Amino acid sequence: MKLSKKIAAVLAFGLFTQNQAQNYLKYTVGNAHSHNDYQQEIPFWQAYYANFGSIEADVFLVKGKLWVAHTEKELLPNRTLENLYLDPISKQIKLNKGNIYSDGNKKLQLLIDIKQDYKTSLSALVGVLKKYPEITGCPGIKIVITGGRPQPGDFKNYPNYLWFDGDLDTNYTTDQLKRIGLFSADFQNLVQWNGKGIPRDEETEKIRKSVEKAHAQQKPVRFYGAPDFTNAWVNLMDLDVDYINTDHIPDLKKFINTIPKNFYKNTKEYEVYNPTYKTDKTDKKVKNVILLIPDGTSLPQYYAAFTANKGKLNVFNMKSTGLSKTNSSNAYITDSAPGSTAFATGVKTKNTFVGVDDQGKALAQIPDIIASKGMVSGLISTGDVTDATPADFYAHSDNRNSSEPILKDFVSSKTKILIGGPTGGLSQENVQKIKDARIDFYQDLKSVGKINSRTLVIDPLASQRISSGRGNWLADAFDLTINDLKENKKGFFMMVEASQTDGGGHSNNLEQLVTELLDFDHVVGKAMKFADENKETLVIVVGDHETGGLTLLDGSLKEGWVFGNFSTNDHTSIPSSVFAYGPHSQEFTGLFENTEIFNKILEAYGIRSK
Repeated sequence: MKLSKKIAAVLAFGLFTQNQAQNYLKYTVGNAHSHNDYQQEIPFWQAYYANFGSIEADVFLVKGKLWVAHTEKELLPNRTLENLYLDPISKQIKLNKGNIYSDGNKKLQLLIDIKQDYKTSLSALVGVLKKYPEITGCPGIKIVITGGRPQPGDFKNYPNYLWFDGDLDTNYTTDQLKRIGLFSADFQNLVQWNGKGIPRDEETEKIRKSVEKAHAQQKPVRFYGAPDFTNAWVNLMDLDVDYINTDHIPDLKKFINTIPKNFYKNTKEYEVYNPTYKTDKTDKKVKNVILLIPDGTSLPQYYAAFTANKGKLNVFNMKSTGLSKTNSSNAYITDSAPGSTAFATGVKTKNTFVGVDDQGKALAQIPDIIASKGMVSGLISTGDVTDATPADFYAHSDNRNSSEPILKDFVSSKTKILIGGPTGGLSQENVQKIKDARIDFYQDLKSVGKINSRTLVIDPLASQRISSGRGNWLADAFDLTINDLKENKKGFFMMVEASQTDGGGHSNNLEQLVTELLDFDHVVGKAMKFADENKETLVIVVGDHETGGLTLLDGSLKEGWVFGNFSTNDHTSIPSSVFAYGPHSQEFTGLFENTEIFNKILEAYGIRSK
């Protein structure tokens, strides 16, 4: 018998860990409880319009009326249960034709905390509620009495529309249990955990047992006095607590409503490339450089992808790591235009400036510089071919949005191959200039059998998300480009941008960010494999900036799921992580300006010495 119980416990724990990832996804604002709601700037309405599932009011019986306040010193005659709660609830039920919310599936629990003698207070409450049959008869409203309450044996003496808050240490009869609306417990009497980090194992067990005891009786549970901030909410959700107490309605509302976009579970795990490291960190001559730019990423984004792929990422197999300072010449927080201009030219410039200095003067870019040495270049992007990052390597403009003149600059640049998504810059004049320059122009990647001369590919599939069917487009574009560039005996430069990792940060969509980064990481593996085979190739991975202010709240390296939170929908000043592999990779360690990427590339080529 003891062995059976032990096995059952192990199985239950295994089920818990499997379901843990799904806990977050089942939470809605219906699980939010506005604790001491009457202390909000706008009682009732703030929580109601946030669609909270539970609201709490403390009441004192004064002169025959139920006044709402936290203490007797705060009592005011205009702040009654009727004024603050019953009248607004009645109004909304009538407005919604018998439902508390316009969505008839949404419910509201009104938790009334009796602060004085429950007999006289409950008698007054029953008398008041006689005026509100639309409330007492509404199936979407549950009125639960907490604080001062009758003994369980007396529950039957009160109207059936009243429920009672349960005590986890009390054994109720079947009939008494039917009148229990939920179970509440004092969190601080249960455990000492302050909400930071995770609870100790024995504290976790206490919380879990309390939750399981309530759920075994088919009742929800809440803990009053629980820590009230993001990390605490995460842990309480992990432990399956039904109602999350808060005094911070907007914060909890935003947190819960963004869970679907902040949670991702990977279903396509892949094995990473196993590097040889034979030429890694050597001083061997570099003939080729592959610069891989996952737009908008830094360490949090990489680690999210690493977690989703169950602890595997090609980029993390690079031993030389550093940090790139991303500020532009006129802003603490850069945009992509000066971010990649720094890589392409070694000069910091203004936000929105492409391939020019902060006075608007054209700068020499890597493709043009190495062309004088007989070397060739190829640029790939999963975004617009005239967008800031690819344009920084071939165009000169003081406005990254000037698509038409930017594309025109490609015609006169020394870049051999440009592959990416659709652009508004493809005017009839530009089409003619491309034709006159004898540039092979394709409107989809699959049409390109073999590259023979200067080539431009503008493929609509490039701009599709990986989750929307882009497939292996980026890897195919990489293969097509490198198979041509490697034939040049004097060497090449290749830039590959994962544009839509940045989009995931801007839209605060963790799934987009992670799936795009995992797709990009496949190409990182290809680049490392090429470097091992070629032995004269340096591979660099660096984002132009961080986007979204991502923090990671929870995850499982074993199960491949990750739960995060974004602080902004724009770029941040966080330095970008730098990874390098191959000869001279050791030069990319430490903290340095983003312009040093350019300098270190030229030094690796032997074009410029330190």
